Amino acid sequence: MLLEDKVAIVTGIGPAMGRSIALAFAREGAKLALCARRKDRLQAVVDEVEAAGGEVLAVPTDITDRAACQRLVDATLERFGRIDVLVQNGHYDGDYKVVTDSDPDDWRAIMEVNLFGALHLVQLVAPSMRSRRDGRIVLINTGASTDPPPTLGAYAASKAALASLARTIAVELGPDGIRANGVQLGPVKGENWDGWIAAGAKEAGMSEPDFEALQCRDVPLRSVPTADECAGAVLFLASDLARPITGQSLAVNGGRWFAA
Repeated sequence: MLLEDKVAIVTGIGPAMGRSIALAFAREGAKLALCARRKDRLQAVVDEVEAAGGEVLAVPTDITDRAACQRLVDATLERFGRIDVLVQNGHYDGDYKVVTDSDPDDWRAIMEVNLFGALHLVQLVAPSMRSRRDGRIVLINTGASTDPPPTLGAYAASKAALASLARTIAVELGPDGIRANGVQLGPVKGENWDGWIAAGAKEAGMSEPDFEALQCRDVPLRSVPTADECAGAVLFLASDLARPITGQSLAVNGGRWFAA
């Protein structure tokens, strides 16, 4: 198993990427500490992991609250004794507005989740990783960090900062045996994507397959990946298969964007 007996904290647990990452890690033998703000979504994934025979700890957490992040780390160490992997998947899109119409307070709120949430967690898990000279940090990112679309300026800026944070961590913590990488996602096939395709097809007077093909015409693979497929890339970066890899941004989006 790729993560046998490894202890992983995974944030942003919900019905899409968080769930897929948690289940992929559990299948590969990881012991999990899962967190999210919404207790119902968190518990649903915990139930699935336990039903599959996985060992899991649930800690409802708002990652913008450093004290809450400390409680997450403390609970993980108390239960499992160490932390081997951190996957920061929690994120906030914010309001969809052009830069000139956007609210600076919304920018701050987005930065609190997407940048400072990651910073809190990295700082708090680093001592456990340093003590064993081994750690794997994966920060979930987006192609918008290098190719920002209109109305997502704050989100794109926060994710560009997150990519820079990953590279800096790689340089600073590499001598301690800690690797840090990013996964650059585009659209992910699932409930949100399917709903968007259905609405767009209806508005355009097209069939859903034809409308989806139209949306994927500029994607080299002509499709968007599923959450499970994206989780495979996260699993790879968290495993020993990626031991010589750090400071990188892996584009997992069918070729829609290329990581810079």
